[in-house]
Amino acid sequence: MKRSLIKALALFALSLVGSIVQATPTASLNLAFTEYLGSGPVGNDNLNDDDDFYWIDEATGTYAGQKVKSYLLIFEPESSRDAFGTISFGSNIVALFYEQSTLENSKAFGKAGVSYDYTNPFIGLEGVDQANTSYAGDTLTLKDRGWNAAMAGDHVRVLVAIPEPGTLALLGLGLAGLAATRRRKQ
Repeated sequence: MKRSLIKALALFALSLVGSIVQATPTASLNLAFTEYLGSGPVGNDNLNDDDDFYWIDEATGTYAGQKVKSYLLIFEPESSRDAFGTISFGSNIVALFYEQSTLENSKAFGKAGVSYDYTNPFIGLEGVDQANTSYAGDTLTLKDRGWNAAMAGDHVRVLVAIPEPGTLALLGLGLAGLAATRRRKQ
């Protein structure tokens, strides 16, 4: 019985890795939070949508020695408009890329089949938008006035941590140990 419980918990922990990689970000924004399913080009004021704040489920890879999952956030209104609120990713945020050069240099995390155009020098976040952006844990906050976009749009690539399978397996074994100890006491 104990072995089957340990095995079941370890398998459960390993299955969490897949669910984290496939996690869908959630948001509480003043605009609709919509997954972008097109093929681009993305990045040079091509969307012109006043009602939607888009996100793209991009690639996984390695950043600074850590396994990560990438998401691109896109706010490209047709007219000057503010976006504010929070976006949660279900796993800790490791890095943000929000300048033209860092967006260009991190295109390897882009989604296969989507073309990216970062030639406009105004792509990314301007100074005020950067000051209104913070993150802690798994949540990105667009505070105060949030992001204001009019030309080229606001784009941010967010990298979130993917826990190593061994970490989750160890968690599962720890839970199994607690369950076994509790069972012995009963």
